[in-house]
Amino acid sequence: MNRSILLILHVISLVLLGFGWVLNVLHIDISVHYIVDFNLFSEKRSVLGMLDKLWTDRNYWPFLLIFLFGIIVPLLKSGILFYLLLVKNPHPKWQRLVSAVSKWAMADVFAISIFVAFLGANAMENTKAILQPGFYYFSGYVILSGLVALLCGQWLSKSTTNNG
Repeated sequence: MNRSILLILHVISLVLLGFGWVLNVLHIDISVHYIVDFNLFSEKRSVLGMLDKLWTDRNYWPFLLIFLFGIIVPLLKSGILFYLLLVKNPHPKWQRLVSAVSKWAMADVFAISIFVAFLGANAMENTKAILQPGFYYFSGYVILSGLVALLCGQWLSKSTTNNG
């Protein structure tokens, strides 16, 4: 795997992350069906929309967790990956740091929790949940970003072995 391909894959993962942040991830619809259909609740949310709602409602703890693990940690991981891919001889501590940050990148947990919410909402009789495009973009980021971090680590190990 060469540096250029890893850079391209990393940029693609960031595009997926951006779309995952701004596009709706889940639509929940609660309706009552008796003589007439009556919609009690219909809500669509993006990651940034969830953050806005949590902040507005003064739910600071969940806001902080989603902001930290869904926004800050992926950006930190991205910056370190760019450093590793763009610098000629990166210090090994940065490779260890991206590995440690990847373990704390809770984006994968966030994507799975949205999916669990989707399954739980669909299990209720009058509730319908629909995964929105943002969920798929966000999940694409999780998979591609993890792959780039793994391949980057392998690439750096090979280049260190060949140069050392």
